[in-house]
Amino acid sequence: MFDLYGTLIDQTATATPGALERLAECQGARWGIVTSAGVWLARHLLARAHVPLPPVLVSGDDVAQNKPAPDGYLAAAARLQVDPQRTLAIEDTADGVASARAAGMDVVAVLYGRAAERFSAATFTIRDLTKLRLRRIEDAVQVEL
Repeated sequence: MFDLYGTLIDQTATATPGALERLAECQGARWGIVTSAGVWLARHLLARAHVPLPPVLVSGDDVAQNKPAPDGYLAAAARLQVDPQRTLAIEDTADGVASARAAGMDVVAVLYGRAAERFSAATFTIRDLTKLRLRRIEDAVQVEL
């Protein structure tokens, strides 16, 4: 699972470094995007940044409570028919990390120059998406940090 704004797309509506490569590595696997943004804005940002539409997109319009509540991540896991405890979320905010952790997921926090201490609840931290590799193995994705 990926967060959208800040993780995959920056403030100029451009794909962040490594984002398109990480998404290409997920092709054929079950993956999705969970965002606090409304569905119209999320689709607009994806199109503008040339980021492919995910198999599952859960927006702030789809849930009763946004991040840091787990609703978005739980909804995405249900739509993908995956166990949240066997799911990895990739996030760039403390609220996003809290949301995914509350859903029972492991989390890779993308620091983008911020202090790792802000993301103490994350399972792992990386500097940016270029420091991550995802490899599809059957119906799973192997993570290399």
